[in-house]
Amino acid sequence: MFKIYYTDPLTDFSHAHNVDSLTEALRHTEGFRKLGMTFVTMVAEDPNQVGRPGVDSIINGVCPDGVKYDWNKSSRIGASKRNERIQENDKEDY
Repeated sequence: MFKIYYTDPLTDFSHAHNVDSLTEALRHTEGFRKLGMTFVTMVAEDPNQVGRPGVDSIINGVCPDGVKYDWNKSSRIGASKRNERIQENDKEDY
């Protein structure tokens, strides 16, 4: 089950709406936003979720479930832009 919460800007009252599927929840959330509702959000207590969300500890590069964890921010999309800036700064030094 999913809950969609929203506030009616005319009355300033908050409301909750229950739906059964993620598709329905997304459709209702979009609908409430199009109607001008504010603070529109949805939440779920997913009984089918496996494990805890996120990674809570990494020891020697391994997650608690034994999966190798090698994510690092410097290897993501921002790295190429950062390298361009470094090269531009090097040119300015000459």
